[in-house]
Amino acid sequence: MNNKKPSWAKKVPPYKIKRLYEQDAKGIYDDELVDDVGLSLYTRVDSMLMVTSSNLGKAICIECRTEIPHNYQRGFILECSKCGWSMTFGDFNDSYKKQTLHGYGALSELEEFYKKYPLAKTYAEKMLLIDFLIHTFHGNLSERPSRPTATNVIEGSNADVANFIFNLAYGEGSTVASDELDKWLEKYHRSIHRHIDPTTGKTKKGK
Repeated sequence: MNNKKPSWAKKVPPYKIKRLYEQDAKGIYDDELVDDVGLSLYTRVDSMLMVTSSNLGKAICIECRTEIPHNYQRGFILECSKCGWSMTFGDFNDSYKKQTLHGYGALSELEEFYKKYPLAKTYAEKMLLIDFLIHTFHGNLSERPSRPTATNVIEGSNADVANFIFNLAYGEGSTVASDELDKWLEKYHRSIHRHIDPTTGKTKKGK
């Protein structure tokens, strides 16, 4: 019996993204670095989509990607009909606890990134998709977005990530548009994290 344990992709270190944006702002288009960041984000999104699918009632076989419907009971045996992989739902569920892999609120954006990134061929196409992902929100189109998707894919606390996004570099050579930051800030100030000042990463006074 194959009961291999899941191995979920880690968040991306912010220094890699910071360096990518700094170089991009100077007109230095590093294909190796954009691939490193893009593929790291892609594997993280892949893990998020698998976990989200399980939360919605269909676990994904970690060996062959077959959907396995379940009843949310801890003792329920997840057993793949194609390759024989199996594990209890309880153990599977425990494997991603406290890893902020839940992506339900940003499912359409995650799916869009996941679908488009493998098709991106040029540096610019990859950079635009990376920028799209880290500037989206859970509840992106709602009146009160919940939180930045960046907190799911970039290492650091909510405050650290907010401050990181706020300080990303843009310049004359940037492939991505700096007005994305303005759009992000507008949503951020309507989100559940509006009491964290993104310029400092600290809680606003009086909140």
